[in-house]
Amino acid sequence: MADVLSMRLDGIGDNSPLKKLKGGQRSESANSQQAASAALRILEPARKKLGAVETQRIIECLDECIRRHEVMLSMMIILIPSEERLEQFSLALGVDLMTAIKSHKTLSRLLEEAHASNDAERLPSLQHSVTNSSKNILRMFSKNPAAMTTVRSELAGEVSKKGNYQVREATSMIDGLNELRGILLEKLLTTPAEEIDRTRYLHQVTEREKNNATVIDKLQAQLDTAVDDKEQEMSKRNETIRRLKNDLHQIEQFSEEHIRRTKTEADKQQSADARGSEGKQSKFTSEVDQLKDQLSRMMVEDRETEQHLRKRKFKIETEVENWITKYDQDMGEKQDEYEQIDAVYGEEKKQLSELEEKFSVLEEEYDKIMEERRIAREIKEAKELELSLMMKAAITIQAFFRAYKVRKALKSKAKKGKAGKGKKKK
Repeated sequence: MADVLSMRLDGIGDNSPLKKLKGGQRSESANSQQAASAALRILEPARKKLGAVETQRIIECLDECIRRHEVMLSMMIILIPSEERLEQFSLALGVDLMTAIKSHKTLSRLLEEAHASNDAERLPSLQHSVTNSSKNILRMFSKNPAAMTTVRSELAGEVSKKGNYQVREATSMIDGLNELRGILLEKLLTTPAEEIDRTRYLHQVTEREKNNATVIDKLQAQLDTAVDDKEQEMSKRNETIRRLKNDLHQIEQFSEEHIRRTKTEADKQQSADARGSEGKQSKFTSEVDQLKDQLSRMMVEDRETEQHLRKRKFKIETEVENWITKYDQDMGEKQDEYEQIDAVYGEEKKQLSELEEKFSVLEEEYDKIMEERRIAREIKEAKELELSLMMKAAITIQAFFRAYKVRKALKSKAKKGKAGKGKKKK
C-alpha cells in the first residue's frame, strides 16, 4: 500500500503542468537564441569592404584618431610612474621623442602647478604649450611606427592587468571610439536598399515582439492559473494521503490476525497440495518425455526441409546471377549498337543540316532565277503583243491605203472615160 502511494506521488510530480511549462520555456529560449543569431546575420550588411574612396578616408581618419588617443594614453602610463619607467623605452622611442616627451612632462607638471595655484596669467599660455607639445609628439610618433607599436603594446599590457582600474577607466574614450568606428563602418557598408530592408525587418520584428509580448502575458496568466490549480490539487492530494495513511494504520492493525489465520490455512493447503502434486509430477514427466520425442522428430524433418530449401535457394540464386550476367551482356551489346546507330544518326543529321543550308541557298537562287524568268517572259509577251498589234495596225493601214489607191485609180479612170466620150461627141 505504501509503495502504491509513493508511485502516485511520483507521478504527480513528473506530470505537473509547472514542469511542462518549464520545459517549454527552455525550448522557447533555445529557439529565441537561434532566431536572434539569424536576425543578427540578416542585419549585417552584404558588403565587407568599403568601395568608395570617401568612405575609406572617413574610416582612416577615425582610425588615426583612435591611434592618437592610444598614444596619448600610453604617454600618460609611461610618464606617471617614475623617471625610470620612461628610461626603459629610450631605445624604442629614440632621442628626439625622449626629448619631446621629457619637455611635455615638464610642461604638464607646470600646468598642474598653475591649476593648483589658480594662476590665471600663466594658465592659458601653459595650456597652449601643452597642446602644441602633444601635437608635436603625435607627429613624431606618426613618423616612427616602431615607437607607436611599442607604446600601444604597453597600453594593451596595462589594460589587461586587473588591478589597474584607472587605466581601464581612461580607455573608455578609446572603447567609445572603437564602438563608433564599428557603427560608422556598418553604416557606410550598408546600401540604401539594405537600409530600407533593415528598416522593414526591424518594423516586422517590433510587430512580432508586440505580438509575442501579448502571447507571453496570456501564457503567464495561464501559468498562474495552472500553479493555483496545482496548489489546490496538491492540498487535495495531501488530504487524501493523510486519510490513506490512517486507513493504512488501521489495516496494518487488523491484518496481523488475518495473516495468522491465512498462514494456518496455507499450511494445511500446502500439505494437501504436496500429496496431490506427486501424482501430477509423474504424469507431467511422461508428457515431457513424449514431447521430447516429438520435438526430436520435428527437428529432423525441419532439417531435411531446410536443406531442401537451401538447395532450391542456391539454384534460384545461381539462375538469377546467370540471368543478370546475360542481361548485362545483352544491354552492353544493345548499348554499343545504340551508340553506333546514334553516331550514324548524328552524322546523317549533320549532313541533313548541311544539305538544308545548301538547299536554302539554292532555293533562294532558284526563286530569284524564276522571278527573273517570269519578268523576262512577261516583257517578251508584252513585246510580242505590242508587235502583233503593230503588225495588225500596219496591215489594216496598208489595206485601207490599197483600197484608197484602188478607189482613187477607179475615180481617175472614170473621169478619163467621161472626158473621152465628150470629145467624141463634138
